[in-house]
Amino acid sequence: MEILKCAVIAGTLIGLVKCVQLFNRHCRHRFGHSFFTLRAFWLAALGINLVWLGLYSYANAVRDHVSINGGLIFFALGIAAIVWTAYENIRETDLAHGLVGSALQLTLFFPVALYSLPALLIAMAIVLFASFKAGPTWLIDR
Repeated sequence: MEILKCAVIAGTLIGLVKCVQLFNRHCRHRFGHSFFTLRAFWLAALGINLVWLGLYSYANAVRDHVSINGGLIFFALGIAAIVWTAYENIRETDLAHGLVGSALQLTLFFPVALYSLPALLIAMAIVLFASFKAGPTWLIDR
């Protein structure tokens, strides 16, 4: 029975991936617009992370009894990025395809965007701290 459950889950996931690929190919042939590009990922990642940061800042501000303006600004900027992504998709396609494509982008990019940006920031911090070990140039030239 467990093998049957695993087979159904694997078949469902493969079917969903194939449907997303067919939808993207259909839109690329019909409208000349591809939903899953690097630029679309970064726009969605920016929106998702700003919304998350806004909600986090808002919750901390309410808990600490301080101004909630910072959280609201981050949240509004994140919503603006998401709306801009949807606007571009609708402009390049039609209303139905643009909304479905935008929903697919946000759904599929969400886990990657939520975890990749903090990992990128950590990697940048590691590179920054690793560069502090090098001596100043004027000491090396002597």
